[in-house]
Amino acid sequence: MKQLIGLFVFALVLTVGMVPLSYAADLTESPTPMMVMGDLLKIDGDFYVVKDATYAGKEVRLHVDKTTKLEGTFKVGDKVEAKATETDHALWIKHAPSAKK
Repeated sequence: MKQLIGLFVFALVLTVGMVPLSYAADLTESPTPMMVMGDLLKIDGDFYVVKDATYAGKEVRLHVDKTTKLEGTFKVGDKVEAKATETDHALWIKHAPSAKK
């Protein structure tokens, strides 16, 4: 009987101990990235505001930090292309290819 109770307690502890691990795994999955292309309207500290040409001129406020890969230097008026998370954190930003030939 003691062996059965011990086995039950062990299974219960193991089950309860796994719950936080499975919850943490859900948080580490990367969200679906989105592409943003358009004119850079403003650089406001850690945020780049882009008038997105693909979403009918919607302004997108992208958060930029040390994990963001910046390909070049940027100024207001530049045409840019960016990949961002669903929470508008920029993964990378680069100059958009020119339409000139």
